[in-house]
Amino acid sequence: MTIASAFEPGHILVETANSFKESIESESDGDISVDVSAGGSYGNETELGELVSQGGVEAHAAGTAPYNQFAPRYAFFGSPFVVPSYDQLLSILDSDEMQEGIDTLVENGNQRPLGQQIYRGARNTTSNSPIRTPEDVSDINLRLPELDPWVTIWEGVGASPTPVSLSELYSALEQGVVDASEGGAEQISSFNLYEVQSHLSLTSHLISSGNLYINDNFYQGLDQTHRDMIDEVSQEVTQASAETSQEREQELINSLSDNGMTIVEDVDVAAFQDAAAPAVERMFEENWAFDWETVLNM
Repeated sequence: MTIASAFEPGHILVETANSFKESIESESDGDISVDVSAGGSYGNETELGELVSQGGVEAHAAGTAPYNQFAPRYAFFGSPFVVPSYDQLLSILDSDEMQEGIDTLVENGNQRPLGQQIYRGARNTTSNSPIRTPEDVSDINLRLPELDPWVTIWEGVGASPTPVSLSELYSALEQGVVDASEGGAEQISSFNLYEVQSHLSLTSHLISSGNLYINDNFYQGLDQTHRDMIDEVSQEVTQASAETSQEREQELINSLSDNGMTIVEDVDVAAFQDAAAPAVERMFEENWAFDWETVLNM
């Protein structure tokens, strides 16, 4: 089987794929062999979602893109200001109610997540001045990925969202096309954003996550012994990767500070949550399954 990824070698999701390869080849005595292809050689996350759906490759290591593609009503957990903590995220994804989302992903996308959702870090905000309250992002051109829920919610907070592809982020900040960005410490570090942004404000507006996703036809075509083996190994490696990512996060933030960024810790996170709440509520009413209170009690 091949596990493809749009992320580069060294990324926690690619490391997870490599750990899965090592473990499953050992546990199966070579009955299952795995090729990990990182760096986008098979395409970006959206293209990989389609490729795995069609059986072009057997699996991929991705963020929450498969839910956005194939089960968008259940993709709320990958949007800002919705889920306050990683523990809450795991509780939601392990709930009986969210089984509907996994079933929809399998039905529409012919793929299923393996193991637990992997912690990739809290997404924070970079800028050239401190961001402590929603007023500090008022009318700021904030770079966002091209995801409508993100744009809607950040507009509700007061920012002026500007979708820019990740590959163009550095130059967009350098040239003033956008004033600020948001992302995890790994993204900020790997793209050297400390060279073009002076401040990192710990808004913690989203717990970023990802997983291994396997083509369901391939998975169901395996015998029960090998399916059980894949389930067991994937649970072990995704849990270990989540722990590694959590330990690494503070080291990355410290490194950004060492590279000259001012770390703004006294952010009024509650004020940001309050500012985002009306837009989040509207997204649940119009676009997402369940309601927000139900989700937070899962």
